[in-house]
Amino acid sequence: MTTVATTLREAATRLLHTPALARVATAAYARTTAMPVEREGHRCVPGSVTAVTAVAPWLRRLTLHVPGFQGYAVLGPDEYVGLVMPRAGAELPDLSSITGPNPRPVIGAMPEEVRPDVRWYTVREWRPDTCELDVEVVLHPPGEVDEGPGATWVRTARPGDPVAVQTGSASYPARTGDEARLVAGDETAYPAIAGILEGARGSGTALHVFLEVGQEGVLPALPEPERGSLTVVVRGDRRPGEALLESVRKADLRGLDHGWVSGEQELAATVRRHLVSDRGLAKTSVYFCAYWILGRPRG
Repeated sequence: MTTVATTLREAATRLLHTPALARVATAAYARTTAMPVEREGHRCVPGSVTAVTAVAPWLRRLTLHVPGFQGYAVLGPDEYVGLVMPRAGAELPDLSSITGPNPRPVIGAMPEEVRPDVRWYTVREWRPDTCELDVEVVLHPPGEVDEGPGATWVRTARPGDPVAVQTGSASYPARTGDEARLVAGDETAYPAIAGILEGARGSGTALHVFLEVGQEGVLPALPEPERGSLTVVVRGDRRPGEALLESVRKADLRGLDHGWVSGEQELAATVRRHLVSDRGLAKTSVYFCAYWILGRPRG
């Protein structure tokens, strides 16, 4: 998982190797979208897999022991971290020079034969007393989509496997009481949506939640929001996002204050466009993120 803002920073840094330009680009983008919460300090530290749990047919939970995360705290219900995964047959390289939010410049300079892969996933639980982090990942059946290195590594991960964890951030805004918010995504956004629903309990916020899945029964049922609505649509053979956008367009969403949309790239873009152009939300009131791209692995 990578936010639009992070992608923009990465692109600027890769192309021109100038952090100043990356900051300028991020500031410019902040005028057109809701932005993630800024974390004061970042770290990328080694850890290990301690447990792998098949929560549902398409949902796998990894429990990671990350002793270097002492003092870490999540910033929101959709908190994400980067998993730095060693290549098959290679050890995890020294990552101690990574100090900012983006590990890719350091990793990109490493020889290809030892260069690890980085992918971003939602935190489902952080237990500071044991420095254990639960990360949930949605995995489609083999062959249904073109898997990237992240899904391949998660599918084969076993207790004892080494991994490094890079601090990320959260994108869902802090609750402010009597608001109406749309939360929408495909199955890859399920862990974040589940966290948002859990965090909204007792807040007074009306959540209108839309989840698109490839088929029924592949993920645990989401809890109904205390206020608002829950709509689950099955896309079947349709392009990802079409069924979701159709459902959102038909919904009564008067008084909407904020939007959060994540999933396949076109899904996130089209739902966001609908919220801004048709529903009248300000661009800075809609967070959207491409978790994956149809037809090719996410970079």
